[in-house]
Amino acid sequence: MSDTSLRQSAPRRRKSLVLRALMLNGASAVVTVLLFVLLLSLVAPPMGINAPGARMALWARLVVWPALVLFGMVVGVMAMRGRTQAFNPIEDPESRGQRVCQRVLANSVEQSVIFVPALAALVATLPQPSLGAAAVATGLFVLGRLLFWAGYLVHPFARAPGMAMTLTVNLIVLGWAVLLQLGGMQPG
Repeated sequence: MSDTSLRQSAPRRRKSLVLRALMLNGASAVVTVLLFVLLLSLVAPPMGINAPGARMALWARLVVWPALVLFGMVVGVMAMRGRTQAFNPIEDPESRGQRVCQRVLANSVEQSVIFVPALAALVATLPQPSLGAAAVATGLFVLGRLLFWAGYLVHPFARAPGMAMTLTVNLIVLGWAVLLQLGGMQPG
């Protein structure tokens, strides 16, 4: 194969990878929406959660799970640092695993900064019969973060399903909360 044909095939391979990643992300988003709808029909709303204090207590019980995942990621970064003897993050060389865990942690903090307050807004204003959606969203968010982490450890493109799941859950929660805030739905 000539040098020219190698240069021409590299952009083609990149386009193919990008197309496959977009298809995987799209499929993951569709699966997430379907899972959300299915689980929403299976999860009963918590009873007696009408007072603002009770709703915030529900929110606090739910956000402990994303916090636990973030804590696990911090431990993962620490474990990788200890395993590779890279104690000084400024001067010591970092392993691929350590860089991946740091990126996963950073991205998960970013996603959580969107999810946690949006979930608070949603829990505060959702009609009582729909409050089960908060638990479903939290479960899918946590699952998305774990899939993102596991996928990233395998290959950067393998993080796509987890990222798409997280983004879709954030869009659902944030969008629903905004609709409620704009008066598109009345709280229960």
